[in-house]
Amino acid sequence: MSIAFCKLKFLGNKECFSGFTSLEKLTIVECPELISSLVREDEIDDQANGRWLLPCSLGILDIDDASLETLQPCFPGDLTRLKVLDVSENDALKSLQLHSCTALEELTIRYCKSLDALEGFQSLRGLRYLKVYGCTSLPQCLKSLSTQGYELCPGLERLQIDDPSFLTTPFCKHLTSLQCLKLEDKFRHIHAAGLTCEQEVALQLLTSLQELGFHHCSKLSDLPVGLHSHPSLKRLEIIYCPSISRLPERGLPPSLEELEVHKCSEKLSEQCRKLATSKLKVIIDKEYVN
Repeated sequence: MSIAFCKLKFLGNKECFSGFTSLEKLTIVECPELISSLVREDEIDDQANGRWLLPCSLGILDIDDASLETLQPCFPGDLTRLKVLDVSENDALKSLQLHSCTALEELTIRYCKSLDALEGFQSLRGLRYLKVYGCTSLPQCLKSLSTQGYELCPGLERLQIDDPSFLTTPFCKHLTSLQCLKLEDKFRHIHAAGLTCEQEVALQLLTSLQELGFHHCSKLSDLPVGLHSHPSLKRLEIIYCPSISRLPERGLPPSLEELEVHKCSEKLSEQCRKLATSKLKVIIDKEYVN
């Protein structure tokens, strides 16, 4: 079910929405009245505030612009199959409560600038893919959870962020299973020409990385100087980064198998083009170099 840009309200009992027992995917985009008619707002009972009872069959939930302060997805009998949750464009959201989302594998949180609480995040033992964009308070929230002794996301494999300072949080320092990291800065949060020394060190600690990407980093002119020492790196992407004109002086890691450059400077493209061998595949503007 997909509902977008509608002034609809759910007129039945809020609990009845969980009766859609065959519903597997739900997308709601810019329908704040519909969301508010489904979600409980209880000023007396904080535990019930933001509670949204969803069917146990639901596997994918995508909520865009909900105008909520608290969101708490729940399921009858705490039985959940929810594997993908995407919460975006909600400036009012302060607390996302995930206690009932224990089956979650993929979590995306985008442009929720007031969000500073992820309740139950430590219970997401199966989370494999995390995307965080435009949420300036979340790094501090994750730092707080990490320093409380919680082991967060022990099996996380993929991480996409728009702020390199995220790398220096205690949360990132313990991601021993991380295989893919992408830094994507479409909205230009990065103002420095390169990573700080602390960020460089934090990146070196991610020894299991197999893929590393820099996307839409318009101000970035220098790639990490220690790139050559990543022992497991197999793929490097440099996409829409026009200020990067050269690879690091010490070169690329010997483990690298694929290098992709798209919409970057001609200097960088030519330097990468010369590196193509039978071992290293080079892709320039979506075409393989022979």
